[in-house]
Amino acid sequence: MKTSNWLPQKMRLNSLDKLDTNIRIIGDRKAGKTVYMASLAYWPNANKNSPVKSVTSIGQKSAGKELLKYAQDILEQGLQLKATPLNPDIKEVKDYGLSIELKEQFRWYNLINRNLRLTISCKDYGGEFFSDLLKKSHNQLLQDYLNDCIRATGILLLVDGTAYSKDEEYAFSLEQFLNTLSQPHPEEKGRRIAFALTKCELVQLWVRRHDPRGLTQSLFPNMKKKLETWQTQNLGVVDYFTVSSFGTLGKDNSEPNTKIIKPNREGTTSVIKDTRKWRPFGLVSPIYWLSTGQRHKALDED
Repeated sequence: MKTSNWLPQKMRLNSLDKLDTNIRIIGDRKAGKTVYMASLAYWPNANKNSPVKSVTSIGQKSAGKELLKYAQDILEQGLQLKATPLNPDIKEVKDYGLSIELKEQFRWYNLINRNLRLTISCKDYGGEFFSDLLKKSHNQLLQDYLNDCIRATGILLLVDGTAYSKDEEYAFSLEQFLNTLSQPHPEEKGRRIAFALTKCELVQLWVRRHDPRGLTQSLFPNMKKKLETWQTQNLGVVDYFTVSSFGTLGKDNSEPNTKIIKPNREGTTSVIKDTRKWRPFGLVSPIYWLSTGQRHKALDED
């Protein structure tokens, strides 16, 4: 099977059905990185109409088992995850990896004869990522974590959509991260960053879920400006997304399927309300874009 020559290096189709990408998730503790990964891991159990055919764990076996345990705790029992402890050794940090198989309608440019597989991984960094960029820039664990991000072809940047009061602070940190990310690396060309607002089941975010660019401009204008500047410098490409790991209570019921434990302008802590009505929104869309450079309408629908 021939591969399109214009695909960025390390974004080639392999001999089977998978896009060879290296996608990393970053964000502050309250952004919901682990909940996002756990929801992805559990998604085939959501409903038969899901665009996802299957999800399998890759990489560390212990991390894969732990992620599935988190999924059961979060989505079957409605439990709240404990904060990730800050481990000083990058080798000991949990690395959650998933291979996501999409159904036939997501074949990409007819280059693939089988269902499309996407891969994503998340090193579970235990610190406050944005503030650490400013206050702990010489910390070895942070440097190791950043070096891992530099090797990635795509970055999924998760931001709690209710933490808009931190926009200016986040923007300063984001600029530091983008400067680091822009360091030349021989294997990386055409890097993509997907900026995704999380917790979009909440009413104030849900009503604008289909306008992620406009919602980002309203809530995080300083962060968006930093990303757009980075893009205009031809250092990479940016796009915007809204996601919800829990969803609402029904297709015709926009009430959030969450119980808020701690509302805060600096981030909202919540757990699922009704595990039987779990309907995640938009989880695969940023991964698909990071892998292909294309949006698929079906992945942005409710």
